[in-house]
This record gives sequence, structure tokens and C-alpha cells, in this order.
Amino acid sequence: LVLRQPFWLKCLGFPVAGAMADDWFGSQTEEVLTPFEAEHLIEELVPLKLEEVGTAKWLTQHEHLEKLNRQAHQQATDACDEFIVDHFNMSDKVSVVVFLLILIETWKEKIYPLVRHKICKMSSLRSYIPIYHEATCINLVEVLLFHRTSCETAGDALVDLVDYCYRKLTYLVNRPNSKLYTDNTDPKELLDLDEAQMLDNQFVDTEFQIAMCSISVLRFLVDHRAALPVTITSRLLETHDILLTLVPLMEKAPWVRRNRKGFVEKFEEHKWVEVTEDDMAQLPKMQIQVWLSIYGLIMAPECRARYEMTSFRKGNLLKLKRYLNDIVFDQLPPLTNLLRSLEELSIQGQLTQNEAAPTPIMVELVAEVREALMAEHRDEWESIAQKQLETVFVKESPEELKRLAQMVTLPPMEDPTCGNCGAAAEMRCSQCQNEWYCSRECQVKHWKRHKPFCDVVSGNA
Repeated sequence: LVLRQPFWLKCLGFPVAGAMADDWFGSQTEEVLTPFEAEHLIEELVPLKLEEVGTAKWLTQHEHLEKLNRQAHQQATDACDEFIVDHFNMSDKVSVVVFLLILIETWKEKIYPLVRHKICKMSSLRSYIPIYHEATCINLVEVLLFHRTSCETAGDALVDLVDYCYRKLTYLVNRPNSKLYTDNTDPKELLDLDEAQMLDNQFVDTEFQIAMCSISVLRFLVDHRAALPVTITSRLLETHDILLTLVPLMEKAPWVRRNRKGFVEKFEEHKWVEVTEDDMAQLPKMQIQVWLSIYGLIMAPECRARYEMTSFRKGNLLKLKRYLNDIVFDQLPPLTNLLRSLEELSIQGQLTQNEAAPTPIMVELVAEVREALMAEHRDEWESIAQKQLETVFVKESPEELKRLAQMVTLPPMEDPTCGNCGAAAEMRCSQCQNEWYCSRECQVKHWKRHKPFCDVVSGNA
């Protein structure tokens, strides 16, 4: 989840290009860690206290996590030596990342509402990084759990992670799609927002991206379920009955929307992308992840034996039949077996079982991290918030601002493309100097859409 600089940062005067970019964001946006540096940073990761969120120690650890996350994803993309993942497993630090993920989630739930009025008046970076930290953690967990070894190394922390994913999926299902994200595409609207509204919008958008990452994490947990303790299967199917959340999520499809101009958009690679007519039948990646999770839970014999079929559960699963068609089968052929199983369910009332029912005697693990945090600070939320307002979230020095700016991950620079047709471009708008075009004809065609943004950036609004 690489942080792409929001438009409002530009409006607030944060330079992003040229020599000034080096002064604010540093010149090492492409910094690559050696195996020894990565091992050192991973070894230094430790569980922190709730009171330490936002402190210098916490910011240092966030900086390390950001570097490790960025390089781990780059290694996965390039299909090269993934020594970042290997070091996490050898150092037994996967559970630490899960702990930090639950910690910042708890802080945002209990402390953030009490300090929001203060931090929204601080610099955009200072207020945004604590919110963004959860996205960094879940994104790192996502790339780690792609590997079965990491799931095994995480141990009991996976119980907390299952509960975390369930909370995020419940968030997606219970909120209307229009409330899950913002659609401030009009630059004039962005300029009319005050500090609190701007921070709230960033909070909502970040929560949506985090929830999308949680879908991928859940899919990996389901994929590797057979190699994990049986309590993970029990947690998924019995404690949370995750299928009662996944099916409504499939019906709700929050990863697809229509923008203000009526065009269909899909949430791909952590951003909204307009869908062309040729790609309209292509399944969104998030929908594929949900399908694979459902498939893994329904088709596994062990899950069938453990999942007691009631009339309500049967009705929930049979809702999936309307979404299984030839277009889906062409892209996900294994789902033909899922449809066959659902047909058997509709006729027989039960899923075919090849395994005996599990023994009722089982040791159930609890979500230790969240329960411990809640119990330890049950009556201390307001006192912790007040202490942080007095000692942590205070006026920043120029040195701290520069350090915060250097933590922001800038996307690698790419060759400019035409704002109208997407071809390689060599000319740019002479007024705002932000949009690129391949020809004068494309600039004229795109002017109606580009004019509102151009007027605001160039000061002609």
C-alpha cells in the first residue's frame, strides 16, 4: 500500500518535484536495504505500549516498517530473493507485526477520537502518519502471509489476526458503500474543506484500503488453513461464521462504484481505476479474493465436517448461485466445482462429507493481544489521551517536520503519459505544468475535464 500523495497535500503547499522535493522528502525515495541492514531493522522491532504511539520511538519504528514493507513488496513483484520475508521468519517477528497492527487499531478506536481536535490542527504529515501506520502494518502482514512459513511462524498471533480481519469485513458489510470512501474529485471542494474534514476524509479512505488488504490476508489464512492449528478453522467457521460475512460482502461488492460522471470504477492496486468497455467483464481482484476464500472454506472436507448446516446457513450459501456464470468460470475454472456443491446442497440440504465429524473436545485459543490491551487500559483511555496531548502531539519543530516528510513513500517516477489517451507524452499544460499530453489534439479534447483542476493549481479559479 504505497502512499500516493493526496491532492490536498499539494494544495497545502508541500513541494513534490524538483530540487525542493529533495529538501522536503529526501533524495532516497529509491533506497534499497541490504540483507544485513534489513536483518538489523527487523531485529530491532519490538512490541510498544499504547502510550508510545506518536512518540519519537514509535516514529522510528514506523519508518523501519515502511522501508521493510516497501522493499518486501518490490521483491515479491520482481520475483527475486525475498530475504525480507526470510528474516522475519528466522527472527520470529511476524507476531510482533501483528501485535503492532492490533495496537494501532486499538489506538485509533479508543484514543484517536479524544485527540482528533488537536492533531487536525497540526501539520498534515504529523496528523496523517498515525492513521496511515495501520495501513503499513496490514500491508506488510499481507506480503508475509503469502508464504505458508510465515503463517506457521506467527503462531497464536493468528487468532488475533482472524478476529481483526473479521472486524474489517464487518465494517465493509455494515456501512453503505457511499460511506466507505470519499469521492472528492473536484479540486474546488477539496479547498473548501477545513482541517478536521480533511483529516476525516483521509481516515475514511485509509480505513477502506485497510479493509481491502484484510480481504487478501483472510484469503491467505484460508489457503494455508490446513497447516495451521485447528483453532484457526474453528475461529473462522464457528466463532465468527465468516461465510455469513463473505456472502453479503459478495452481494455488496464495495470494490466497484460509479463515479460522479457515471463511469464504472474498480478498486485495483489500492486506487480507483476507470473501467473500459473491453475490461467490463474482467472480475475485480478483490472479488476474486473473496471467491477463493469462499471456495476454500466450502470445498475443504475438514471445513465441511465442522460446519453444521442449518436452514439459515443453507439459505446464505445458496445466494451465491446467482453470481456463478460462464464469465466467472472462464476466469476461475475451479468455481464450477463450487456450483456443483451448491446444487447438491439445494437438493440434499447438506454438503457431501468425506470425513467424520470432529471431536467436540478441543482447546480453544483466545485473542490475547486485543483482550489484554482492553483489560489493561479499560478505564484509562481519557488519561492516556490527555497525556499524549501534553507530551506527544505538541507543536512540531522544523527538524521533526523534515523527518516526518522523509517517512512519506513517494511512488517511483515513471515516464509521463498523456492525460487523454494514455500514450507516451512529451508536452505538458503550460498553465499548471501538471498534466502531460502527446499532442495538441489530445489537450483540446481533455481540456473540459482538466480545466477545474488547472484553474485551482494555477490560481485562476
